[in-house]
Amino acid sequence: MKINRWYRGTAIAAAVVVLIVALRTCSTDPKLANSSSDDAIKAELTLQTVTLEQPDADGTLLWRLKAKSVKYSPDSQKAELVDLDGEFFQAGKTIYTVTADQGEVQQNGETLFLQGHLVAKSLEDKLTLESERLRWQPKQDLLVMGNFKDEKFTEAVPSDTPSADAGNGDANSAPATPTEPLSDPLSMDEIESSQALLGAQSAETASDFDREAFIASFDPGNEGSQLSFDRSKQAPVIGFTPTVEALAKVVVVSNQDNRVDLLGGVLARSKDTPWMTFASQSLAWFTQREVIEAKQPIKVEQYESKAYETVSDRLIGAKGQVQLAENIVTLENSVQLDQFAQALKVQSEQAIWDVDAQTVALDQPVEIEKRDRQINASANKANLDLEKQIVYLIGDVRARGKENDSRLFADSVTWQTNSQEIEAEGNVSYQQAANPEVSLKGPKAVGNLEQGTVVITGGPEGEVVTEIVPGNL
Repeated sequence: MKINRWYRGTAIAAAVVVLIVALRTCSTDPKLANSSSDDAIKAELTLQTVTLEQPDADGTLLWRLKAKSVKYSPDSQKAELVDLDGEFFQAGKTIYTVTADQGEVQQNGETLFLQGHLVAKSLEDKLTLESERLRWQPKQDLLVMGNFKDEKFTEAVPSDTPSADAGNGDANSAPATPTEPLSDPLSMDEIESSQALLGAQSAETASDFDREAFIASFDPGNEGSQLSFDRSKQAPVIGFTPTVEALAKVVVVSNQDNRVDLLGGVLARSKDTPWMTFASQSLAWFTQREVIEAKQPIKVEQYESKAYETVSDRLIGAKGQVQLAENIVTLENSVQLDQFAQALKVQSEQAIWDVDAQTVALDQPVEIEKRDRQINASANKANLDLEKQIVYLIGDVRARGKENDSRLFADSVTWQTNSQEIEAEGNVSYQQAANPEVSLKGPKAVGNLEQGTVVITGGPEGEVVTEIVPGNL
């Protein structure tokens, strides 16, 4: 005889208990015996060291859990588990192993809730997720962890159960008591909306994107930072692979797509060089492809060392993608690059940052500010060599130096931002409003825009060289 559904392991034990009760009451008054049998069937059954399994209609396992103790209620068809470990399956293959302090099986095994100190490990992706709450719905391929709302999730252990340090790793310690209600949990509607946004094919251009406010909102040292998690209240999810670790309020996993949606304020960082962090309200992490995607404003920072104390480069934008294996960051819409070693600020609508090569390609109109030297430049596009501190400006180049109110126009300019030396080609025009006031034109020019010394070469009647020297003439 085939025992159906998730409670097949529990049903055998329950039948044994009912049989013992019936044998013990057979010599008493019939009414009492019948009453006792009914009470036994309806009573909650507490079983020790039990393995529960959930097969699908074809008999293929969806999950298997082994618990130190299980309390089963026939009326509600619900099982409450303590001190458990097990496996989640897909197409008969183990996709996650899990451990947790407590758990609850509902809807005839179609939904699992786990809580306490829990760890879920993906064998294929080498992904580990740690949190205090988990919901698993195998038929929907839906694994949700973290600070989410769910009224169906009840306490699995009475409140007088002795507590234990959830993080001490002591297998012999008593299960932890249920955690306090989490602050500002995400509803399933909010989770689904965030997923829909991450899955959208396009996003509106954030022309009014407030870069400074965005940076401040994700500064852990800022009192109002969205990444300043109080773990005692918000219980974020910690996820990590051999190369990346992440922190989020809620994590939603789609195993078939090898996709992990990080929601509710996300901070991820690399575990090896280059030392980088990725911050946004929501991120989609494709674990097998090693890609992070954002359809909301995202900030990417590179740090000088493993200590993650000093930022060397920062790139932000309204949306973007990070190729983790190649260390290439592509951001779009209201993009801003801050290169702190050079005091360089760059703005455009798209940037492709090759972190290993230390180059940035900007193929849309760009504005550049050299703040410490008070020099500004713009062009149709640009390429930056961050290591050599060279900016290549291409198409309708306009540069201005505050000293002597000097202005340079050309088709292309090579600008060494450490020395302020420039080389300009094509329709070069140089203007200086003071010390002295001049205006010169030519096909080529070299010089120093900050100092106001420029040499124009190549006139229409042979080579012409003109030198402009600041001073009172």
